[in-house]
Amino acid sequence: MSRAVVYFLQALLAFAFLAGLFAQVAVIPATAANEVENFPPYESVRVPLVVLAIIFVACLQLLAVALGVMLHRAGQGTVFESGALTWTNVAIGAIAAGAVVLAGLFGYVTFTDIPSPADGMEVLGLWMGSGAGTVAAIGVALLVVVGRKWLGQAIAQRAELEQVV
Repeated sequence: MSRAVVYFLQALLAFAFLAGLFAQVAVIPATAANEVENFPPYESVRVPLVVLAIIFVACLQLLAVALGVMLHRAGQGTVFESGALTWTNVAIGAIAAGAVVLAGLFGYVTFTDIPSPADGMEVLGLWMGSGAGTVAAIGVALLVVVGRKWLGQAIAQRAELEQVV
C-alpha cells in the first residue's frame, strides 16, 4: 500500500476521531438540551440517552485508533506480525462494545415509556434503528473475527516459512 494512501486514510481516521470528540463534548449535549427545550417531557430520558450516545461515539473512536494503527502497520509492511493481532482484538472489542451499547439502547427504548410530541413514530424509529444497528454491529464483529482468524493463520504460516528459509 502506498504511503500516500496510508497517510490519506490515517488523516480521515484522525478527522473522524476529532469529529467524534467534538460530538461528545458539544453536539450531543447541545442537541439534547435543544430537544428538551422544544419538548420538556424529554427531560426524563435525556441523561440516559446522552450517556449511551457518548459511550457509543467513544467505541467508534477506539475503532478509529485501532484501524489507524493497522493502517500504519500496512504502510510499514508489518501487518503479518503478531502485534497486529492485538490491534485486531481492540477493533473487535470496540465493535462488540458498540453492539452492547446499541443493545442497551434497544432494551431501554423497549421497556421505557418515552414521551412523544407527535404520534410516536420517532420512538419507533429509534427502537428499530437500535435493533438493526445491534444486528449489524454483531455481523461486523463476526466478520472481523473471521478476518482475525485468517490473519493469525497467515502470521503462523509466515513464521513457519521464515524458519524453513
